[in-house]
Amino acid sequence: MERFIKYLVISFSLVFIITMVGVFSSNAQIGFWAWIAFLVVGTLFISIGSFLGSLFLDFVRPDAYFTSGAMDAFYKRIFWTVGPQFIGGFIGFMACNGFLINVLGLTQFR
Repeated sequence: MERFIKYLVISFSLVFIITMVGVFSSNAQIGFWAWIAFLVVGTLFISIGSFLGSLFLDFVRPDAYFTSGAMDAFYKRIFWTVGPQFIGGFIGFMACNGFLINVLGLTQFR
């Protein structure tokens, strides 16, 4: 449960920054409640996606890295540290966007 709360806090902070940039940009064409819906739904979906990516990482994490050099080892280390969580969060962001467009009818998020 504490891991999910960690991803919830990280997701909230990222979505809050995206929301603030969107609210104060010059071409913001959606209203207050749409931004609140994005903040709530985005936080929930991205944190669930990142948490599921973390669970996937725990299941498939390799015991050893076989590399051909220092840079290859660096890339593999970075990927297996944050890769599955990032991919899960991105899928959560896409699901949030689809939810806002198809269920809530906010066509401005296209």
